[in-house]
Amino acid sequence: MSIKTKFCIALFVGFATFYPTFETRAEDASPAPAQTTSNSLTDYIKTETGSTETSGKKSGNWLSDLANKGTQVLAGKKNVPIQRQVKRSNASVFDICGVMLRMDLGQVMDAMDKRGYKKTTVEMEIPNFIRWRYDEQCRLKGVIGYERSASCVNQLAKKNNHRYVQHILFNNYQNKETVDVFFTSNFTGNKVYRVMYQTEAANIKGTGPKAEYLRNLKIYDFWKKINQKYGKPDNPDRVTWGLGENKPSLQADTGRLILNDPMLLELDYTRMSREDQKFMNTAIYTF
Repeated sequence: MSIKTKFCIALFVGFATFYPTFETRAEDASPAPAQTTSNSLTDYIKTETGSTETSGKKSGNWLSDLANKGTQVLAGKKNVPIQRQVKRSNASVFDICGVMLRMDLGQVMDAMDKRGYKKTTVEMEIPNFIRWRYDEQCRLKGVIGYERSASCVNQLAKKNNHRYVQHILFNNYQNKETVDVFFTSNFTGNKVYRVMYQTEAANIKGTGPKAEYLRNLKIYDFWKKINQKYGKPDNPDRVTWGLGENKPSLQADTGRLILNDPMLLELDYTRMSREDQKFMNTAIYTF
């Protein structure tokens, strides 16, 4: 066999050995992903929070529902079972702008001052049964006229520690935010039982593409901050946190938060009722 024939055979064997490997690599190679020139806010939300569905099942990320439902946070789509949480949040440890339930007036003022809020409105109150009692005493003393009678009642209530701060409105003009803080009477130590937060930042006016984009971005940023601070709601359908029944709870809506303690308010009413019954010398029902 000549040298030329041997060289041709070796070249053929080498090519036959290399070709299957090359063909296999060409088949295994995956095509490059298509490049998109621009992404919508919905695409950004899905990328940031994860897809809303995976293999036909709910992802479990409540915040990702904003990508499909705008400002509403839904529990889930139709025919998709809702996953119930066994653990519930204790809303009594939550705060809004540093203000927590059952804080006193001094603590609230310190917390709001640190956040840059200014006190704009203060409302004082006297329990009705106390007001009526003092109004009768003033009339028996010969005080006549609405203004004089009201002044007499206020002086007696202040002297006996029955006049208290019921509501304070705080404003952060720079960020267009307001916080309403409501207090119980002095029968329960004049403590915070409700905090209401509202912002105008999520309500950008306008109908053009730019205004719509900025409004949606503000709305998404609001819910993202909610998720970071308070975690997943115990009730995603109503967007509420709390132990249920009449225990402290937090409820959220776009640009709005309400932290409430119905137990403390009920206790306040109960103590006022007992005080009124002592004064009227009436029997307490025991059935």
